[in-house]
Parts: sequence; structure tokens; C-alpha cells
Amino acid sequence: MHKHLFLFLFLWLSFLSFSFAQTKVEKYCQVVVGPQGISRTKRIAKISYGENKWLFTPKDTSLFQQLNYVNSLTTEADVLNYMSHLGWTFVNVHSAGGGQEWFYFKKEFDAADWVQ
Repeated sequence: MHKHLFLFLFLWLSFLSFSFAQTKVEKYCQVVVGPQGISRTKRIAKISYGENKWLFTPKDTSLFQQLNYVNSLTTEADVLNYMSHLGWTFVNVHSAGGGQEWFYFKKEFDAADWVQ
């Protein structure tokens, strides 16, 4: 009898732990760093969340305030350090002519923190 009760209790607790597990989602963003206008000496960074805004819609809009700070940065190292400070992981970089570089970052969030 005790074995059956222990087994039932174990299975029930296991079920509860899985039912409260958070579903995770990965979100990505892109930061372009390059010359400003025709100037080759002054550089700017510009963050992008993609064209389809409904794919990047956090419930906590302060995330946009944090990420938009990137637009005030002027060097690649500052961008990498700041994004790392926010918990974003560097994924890849793509360089092209004209001195522009595209940096890609990702971060894992709880699905409940995003508008569905």
C-alpha cells in the first residue's frame, strides 16, 4: 500500500512541476553600425526589431527603452558590451562595403512576457 501511495505522490508531484514550467521563446534583434551620412569619421548604431512589429511585442515596454539606448552608441565594442550587459547573446556579424557591419543578437524570454 505504501509503495502505491509513494508512486502516486511521486507522479503527481512530477506532473505539477511540468505544468508550472515556463515556455521559452527566443527573440532576435539586429544592430547596424556604420558611417553617418557621407561622413567616414562619425559612426552611428541603429537597432532593428524587424519589420513585423507583432513578432517583437513585449508586455514590458521598458525593454524598448533599454534597447533603444543602442542608437546613441558609436562603436562596435560599445554595442557588444552593452548588449551583453542586457543579457543578449551575440549570434553573428556580417560586414559589407561602405564600412557597415550588421550584428545579430538573441535572448531567451518566458513566452508569458510577450503579447500573443
